[in-house]
Amino acid sequence: MAGRRGRTSSAQEPERQPGRSAAAAPSAAPERSASSGRSASSGRSASSGRGTAPAPSRRPGGALLPAALALVLPLLGAGVDELSGPGMGFAFAAGAVLGTGLAAALSTRSGWWWVLCASPLVVLGVTAAAELVANGDAYKGKLLATGSAKWVVHGFPVMAAAAGAAVFVIVVRVVLDRRKQHG
Repeated sequence: MAGRRGRTSSAQEPERQPGRSAAAAPSAAPERSASSGRSASSGRSASSGRGTAPAPSRRPGGALLPAALALVLPLLGAGVDELSGPGMGFAFAAGAVLGTGLAAALSTRSGWWWVLCASPLVVLGVTAAAELVANGDAYKGKLLATGSAKWVVHGFPVMAAAAGAAVFVIVVRVVLDRRKQHG
């Protein structure tokens, strides 16, 4: 049985032998699922012959605009905070939350996961970069490990607020889309 995978269901298409294309395989009428009307082998609708997955929606600006907002606004806030005093403050937190919220608002559905997953990393990365640029001498050797632990601990509320803003915007978009679809 070398080279063959076991099948768990007999409703799937027959195994293809190496060297034979799908067109050369013995053709039989595609099996239809009783509940959905879709062909079991191709996942396509029996009535239209076309894929049933909707085309991905495109947003103005593509993926570049949400990514730029998610990075630039926290960077601007960090710059304002470092110039006005030591450490990260309200401007950085506001920039991170606003940038993440706007990125979630401008992203496609598939981009929402990137926004949610990237927001804590952006907060940590911008915090580390701003602190190292502004106070690079203070973070040498063991002090770098201590400083990075401090950045994670102090940055956690900002990470949570940014992720919360993204979740809020996504929930609002889903609710509005459902209302628009159902009248």
